[in-house]
Amino acid sequence: MTSPYPGSPEMHAGLNGGAIALIDGETQISFAHWNAIADRMADRLLQLGLKAGDRIAVRMNVRHEWFFIHAAASKIGAGIVGVNHRLAGPEVAYMLEDSAPAAFILDDAEPGPLIEAWRGLNRGPVISMMPAAGAELFDSLLHAPEAPARIAPAPAQLVLYTSGTTGRPKGVALRPETLAGRKNVMEYRRLIASIIPTGAQSRALIVLPFHHSSGPNTALFCLMGGGAAVMVRRFDAESTLALIQRHRITHMMAVPTMLHRIRTLAPEVVAKYDVRSLTYLTTGAAAVPHSLKLWALDFFGPQCQLFEGYGMSETMMISYLMPHEQRAKPGSSGKVLPFVELSIRRDGGAQALPAGEVGEVCVRTPMMIDGYLNRGALTADELTPDGLFRTGDVGYLDQDGYLYITDRLKDMIIAGGSNIYPAEIESVLVEHPAIIDAAVIGVPSDEFGEQPLAFCEARPGADAEAVLAFCRERLARYKLPRQVIFVEELPRNPTGKVTKAVLRAPYWQGRARQV
Repeated sequence: MTSPYPGSPEMHAGLNGGAIALIDGETQISFAHWNAIADRMADRLLQLGLKAGDRIAVRMNVRHEWFFIHAAASKIGAGIVGVNHRLAGPEVAYMLEDSAPAAFILDDAEPGPLIEAWRGLNRGPVISMMPAAGAELFDSLLHAPEAPARIAPAPAQLVLYTSGTTGRPKGVALRPETLAGRKNVMEYRRLIASIIPTGAQSRALIVLPFHHSSGPNTALFCLMGGGAAVMVRRFDAESTLALIQRHRITHMMAVPTMLHRIRTLAPEVVAKYDVRSLTYLTTGAAAVPHSLKLWALDFFGPQCQLFEGYGMSETMMISYLMPHEQRAKPGSSGKVLPFVELSIRRDGGAQALPAGEVGEVCVRTPMMIDGYLNRGALTADELTPDGLFRTGDVGYLDQDGYLYITDRLKDMIIAGGSNIYPAEIESVLVEHPAIIDAAVIGVPSDEFGEQPLAFCEARPGADAEAVLAFCRERLARYKLPRQVIFVEELPRNPTGKVTKAVLRAPYWQGRARQV
């Protein structure tokens, strides 16, 4: 007889079915209830024509129903395609066509246009959380007749799409046959799951969306340990503190921008909340200023252990900076994990560099993809000659083997023959008390080829000249931004990453050289 995978809803329903697993506003769902709904939903999906190996496209905000779908998909052997709920219609249509799902589930308030786009693909059923012509109502899956218990031998495969900052998003999916021939896959998975422990008393606050790998992973790791996942449908700094206090949150993954937002709250607002239950805080997905880490350690208290992770959808985790290393190795992304091969390269990955020299970070992990969805094998532009994945990140290893990420290769500025890394300038800018967030780009210069230009989200009353004076004390002259421009909000793509191409476009338009 098939056994449920370790940490599955079936397992916890049998061990401690009454324990709360999912918390979404005032709604609380036990493991037993979650598993029973998933059985009914799995049965209904099969009736609608889905089968093992199919994919279900899910466009959904952070809400407890996502876990019903994930568990049901696991029970029938289907996968899930995460569709960003912030994408516009044409972008969604592209993903639906590219990923070829057999069903589409969405929670849009006005689902009509997307349902019409789906119908044009002639693929299969569409299921909407809101009543809509031509769609099955999601509630019908929840209230389907009682169904026989089903066992999920493995969690549903997640297909996630890249941010698409340099082109159309690409689907990232690991084929089972790819993993079958690799060494250390299970050991690597167990290692990742063990870095941040979870248990029955754990409570994870889910502030990242489910199309972002850290969103579902943070939740699922906590649930697999028998803890509960608490949903945040829209991030708000003060509301986050209120939820930490209310639910005694122990685990949270937050990108640096979220921590910046909490940091800018007024002292009288912060004083209303007790956040000392938070025991494990993970950050990453963008450069994390050392001052922000120090603030977080002080703000959340001595019981809070801070982890910084470095990885990507194509490779999974590459390195972690552990709590005891935060002060000793400022700016580092940590030591490379066991079972991961990492090399700093130049010349398209052909030349390996020694410790201390800056080049492109190239890696091989047990969970590395061998190609993007519907795009064949990885190309020579994506791999080094010896088969390491070219991350597009620039960095170096120190003499102790700690990794430092200096920037994205495509964002590097070359001024008068010198390499300038915008992330270094940005990290200085956000140290200034008036700056909330910053983005630095290279703009044309007749004298130097390029020069840095800074765009900043700032607090009221910020003074650009004072910010530049602050930078002069901390940066070499050739790295200084020629100007600081205040903007209400930096342009971001639907995953929240700053789209520097939007900032660059007006400055490079019509020039022979494009950056």
